[in-house]
Amino acid sequence: MAAADQPHVEGEQGPAKRIKSESTATDTGPQAPTYLREIDAGITEFITPGWSGFDAIIKHRYSDFFVNEIDPQGNVVHLTSYTDAIDPEPPKTEAEIEIDALNVPTNAQDAFNEAFVRLEPILGAEDAARIKQHLEITEEQTLEQRSLVLGRELDKDQRKGVYMVTNNFLPTQVTCETVDGQLRFIRRLAKDKAPSDKRGQRGKRWAHAGDYCHFVVQKENQDSMDILQQIARNLKCNARVFGMAGTKDKRGITVQRCSAFHIAHDRLIWASRKLRGGRLGNFSYGPNEIKLGDLGGNQFTIILRHVQGADASSLEPVLCGIRNTGFINYFGMQRFGTQSISSHTIGISVLKSDWRRVVDLILCPRVGERDDVAKARNVWSSTRDPKATLDLLPRRAALAEHSVLQHFVKSGSTNNCSAAFACVPRNLRLMYVHAYQSFIWNAAVSERIRVFGTKGAVPGDLVIVASDFSNNAHAKSKAPEDNEARVAPTLVTAENAGDYSIYDVVLPLPGWDVQYPEHQVKNVYEELMAKDGLSPTGLAKHPLKEYRLAGAYRHFIIKPRDFSYEWMRYNDDMLPLARSDSDAIEGKHDPESIDFGQHVALKLKFDLPSSAYATMLLRELMRQETASGFQTQLSNNTELKE
Repeated sequence: MAAADQPHVEGEQGPAKRIKSESTATDTGPQAPTYLREIDAGITEFITPGWSGFDAIIKHRYSDFFVNEIDPQGNVVHLTSYTDAIDPEPPKTEAEIEIDALNVPTNAQDAFNEAFVRLEPILGAEDAARIKQHLEITEEQTLEQRSLVLGRELDKDQRKGVYMVTNNFLPTQVTCETVDGQLRFIRRLAKDKAPSDKRGQRGKRWAHAGDYCHFVVQKENQDSMDILQQIARNLKCNARVFGMAGTKDKRGITVQRCSAFHIAHDRLIWASRKLRGGRLGNFSYGPNEIKLGDLGGNQFTIILRHVQGADASSLEPVLCGIRNTGFINYFGMQRFGTQSISSHTIGISVLKSDWRRVVDLILCPRVGERDDVAKARNVWSSTRDPKATLDLLPRRAALAEHSVLQHFVKSGSTNNCSAAFACVPRNLRLMYVHAYQSFIWNAAVSERIRVFGTKGAVPGDLVIVASDFSNNAHAKSKAPEDNEARVAPTLVTAENAGDYSIYDVVLPLPGWDVQYPEHQVKNVYEELMAKDGLSPTGLAKHPLKEYRLAGAYRHFIIKPRDFSYEWMRYNDDMLPLARSDSDAIEGKHDPESIDFGQHVALKLKFDLPSSAYATMLLRELMRQETASGFQTQLSNNTELKE
C-alpha cells in the first residue's frame, strides 16, 4: 500500500504547489523499483475522505479481470454462440426461382437418372438414350471421342430446356455447347472441375447484406491486435480488413465487437479453430465498419484476491462512496507501459523530432525485463548490430523494436532513424505521444485537486455538462487519438459557478486547438512542458502532420454505473471465481463462495465510459499502487508463501 500518500479530504483547499516534471523523476538508489510507478505518471491524489485502504491483489490470475464492451446503443456485448449467424438470404431472381422449382435430387445418381427423364420430352427417347449411353463411358478418351453431336438443329426453347437440365442435373458429367445451331455434349473427365459461381454468390451477399461481417471476439491473455493478426494469417488476408471499437486489456478475459470487410462468417468460423487464446461467434452482416470509438463503454467484472485489512462492515461506506461520489478519472498505468522506460518519455522525443533518441529509448536495456529480451537489448547496446540483435529478439515481445531493427537490416545502415521509426505501426507510434498528453493531463488533475479540492466547479474552470456515458457524453470528445467531435467548453465565473457540479468540470489534454483553465492550473501545462523543451502552442508545429496534436477534453471526476459487489471465500488460487462467456456456452456453472474458505476475495462489477480505467477506481478503493510491476510482485510473494 502506498502509505506515504495521504488521502485528500473532499472540499479541502490547500496552498498551490510546484509540480516536478515526472518525465525525468526517477529513483537512483539501491531500492529503486524496476517498474513504472503511479507518481511517475502524475497520479498522486485521492478523493474519498478518511480512508486508508486495504491490501489485495489485482489480476492475480488473468481470469480475475473481465471486460465486456458496451455498444453505442448501451447493450453489453456477450459471446453467446460460436456458430450462429444472422445471414439473411438475398431475394431470389426469377432464374433461381425457376431452378428451385426443378427439385434437383441431392443424390448424384438420382440426379443423373432424373436428367434423362426430363430430356426425353425435349429431345425424344432415342436421343436421350444416346446421350445417357455416351456419358456412362468411363475410359479415358480424346476430346473428339468425348464429344457427341446430335446431328440436328433445335429451336431456341429446346436448347434452353437442354441447358437447364445439364447445368443443374449433370453439372459434373457434361459440358453442353451450341455449334452452328447443333448441340454438342462433351463428357467431362473426372479431373475437370464444375463451373463455380462462388464469386457471383459473394457479390450477391455483400450487395444485399452489407459489406461487413460483424462478429464478437472473446480473448484470453492476448492483445486485441494479436487476435486479429492471427485471423488474418489463417485466412491469408491483410489485417487491415478488420475493424474494432477499441483495444482491450491483454491480461484479462475480454469480449468485444469486430468487423471484417468482405469475409464471410463461414471463413471466420474456420479461422477461429486455429486461434490461440481467442474465440469468435455471434456473426451478422451490416453496411458499416466498426471503427475506433464505436462503443458506449465497458462493463468490468474484477476479482480482488487475498483481501486483508478490510471486511464487509468497514468497506461498506467506502464502496457506497465510490458508487455515489465516484473517483478521479486518471489515465491508468496501462497508458504508460509496464517497463522502466515509460511510453510518455519516448513521446517527448517524438514530439521534439529527436529520432535518434527515440530509437535509442526503444532499443536500450531496461530494468526488470524478461531474460531473452534483455539479452537482445544488451547486444544492441554493446555492438549496435541490428542483425545480431534481431536474431535474438522474440518477435511477439517487441513489435516496435522489431520494426526498427528490420529497417536497419534492410537498409544496411543505422543512420536514418526517422525512417526506421516510421516503420513502427502507426497506432503504436501515436501511442507514445498520446501517453505524453495523458501524463500532462494527470499532473494537471492532481494540481487541480490539491489547490481547489473536489467540492464543485470554481471560477476559471472549464465545464462541459456531463450526462449518461453510454452516449459518450462524459467527455463530449473521443479519445485523444481522435480529435474530432469536440464540444467547446464553458468558462466558469463567479456568477455561474453554482450552475455546475464537479462532474461537469473538464481539463484539456494539451494541444494547439483547446482552451486552458483560467486559474493557476494552467501553469502546470506550461511549466511541465517547458521542462521537456515543449509548449502547448508548439504542438501545432511538428514537421509531421500526424504528430500535430489538437488536444481534447476529459472530465476529471466520474461515477461508475450499476456498481455492485460480492464477498467470496475460496481455497484454491488456481480456480476461477467468475464465469466467462465461453464457460456459459459450454454449460459451466458460475463459481460460488465456499463457506469457511481459507482466502477472502472481493468481486466487483460496474460499467465505465470507454476512455476510463477500472484500475483507477480500484486505486481509490484500495489506496494501493496499481502498477503491474507492483501487482506482479504481490502475486509472486503470495505464491512463494503458499
